[in-house]
Amino acid sequence: MATSKIEMKYNLRQFNNDKSSAHMLWFPRAVRNSTLNLRGLSDHISSHGSVYTNDVVGGVLTKFKECLVELVSEGTAVKIDGLGTFYPSLEAKGAEDPVGYNINEYLEGVHVRFLPENAEDDRITSRAFLNKVAMSQNMIFDINGVPKKVKNGQLVDYGNDDDDEG
Repeated sequence: MATSKIEMKYNLRQFNNDKSSAHMLWFPRAVRNSTLNLRGLSDHISSHGSVYTNDVVGGVLTKFKECLVELVSEGTAVKIDGLGTFYPSLEAKGAEDPVGYNINEYLEGVHVRFLPENAEDDRITSRAFLNKVAMSQNMIFDINGVPKKVKNGQLVDYGNDDDDEG
């Protein structure tokens, strides 16, 4: 189990839905630096001292992906111990009467959902992540997406004056 926390950056964003009670409130959003594709994930796994080369890891991950899609499409949930369970779900409008129900009229989407495992040693639930990461503020964006900073206790436009501390 890791003893040091991993830094997770976040941006503050102002909520812009005037029909919500949260309108104009500020919420943190995790910064997503990039997205690894299968090859990138294979390289990353291999870089952690694996005896398997990235092409072997990539082959296993490719086969896993193909089988996951096949199994979930058939209605089989796939549980990866220590990680969680992938399972199918449907998004549809409700019908008032089941007689003559036509799925094509009501179905809006088919999804693969993921439920993190809650095993004590490998917990990856949202609550468990709180203990594994150290939060670090990155940027502040107002309701219009304009970058801001805190200067002298006030929220001001983000400028190029790098010598000021936020």
